[in-house]
Amino acid sequence: MLNLLNQKLRRMYAALTGLSSDDLSVIQPKITEGFGFCFIEVDFNQNSDEIALANSAFLLVTNIASLKDHLKVWCGKQGVAFQGDTLINSNRAVALIHDLWNVDKHAELNVPPRSGIKPKLQNFQTALTIASGTSAGSGAFFSMDPRTGKITTGTSGGGSVQLTLVAQITDETDNVIADFTQTCSEAIEAWSAIFKAAGIPCP
Repeated sequence: MLNLLNQKLRRMYAALTGLSSDDLSVIQPKITEGFGFCFIEVDFNQNSDEIALANSAFLLVTNIASLKDHLKVWCGKQGVAFQGDTLINSNRAVALIHDLWNVDKHAELNVPPRSGIKPKLQNFQTALTIASGTSAGSGAFFSMDPRTGKITTGTSGGGSVQLTLVAQITDETDNVIADFTQTCSEAIEAWSAIFKAAGIPCP
């Protein structure tokens, strides 16, 4: 049972990692010359497939939200108190992911949403993200030659330069509620704490 839970957690982290790519070769700058000037235009979302992005996003949603049922089975067999529902009802990020999962599965909710809204996932795009690592002296950079469009990147100490899926969680009237990736990260952190409290080591 523990091995299955660890596999489930690894699948979730793999789905999170799958939102980003180190391959920047898909970026094709548009260079325009005229009147003694050179203009360069870069669209990091070019050639993105919205359906493919949506599939990647909902794969992560499913992997996070389905942790509840796996944890419930474990707690029942181990005689450990199940805190999954308490977590969903008390943590906004966890509740939003849970509701997104239920809406995607059932189209309509037959119970009130845990987050208080019926969330939707919208505005799928690919964006450039540059992040430094957590160690001292870590960093990352991205540069582009304005004449040739050649891209140069560099990282140190765990820094990263990636193309990343971004999306927004909205309510029924399309008001933006939260950033998708940030919400997923917060939900994963919260579930990881609950798993550890139940005696399940997290990767």
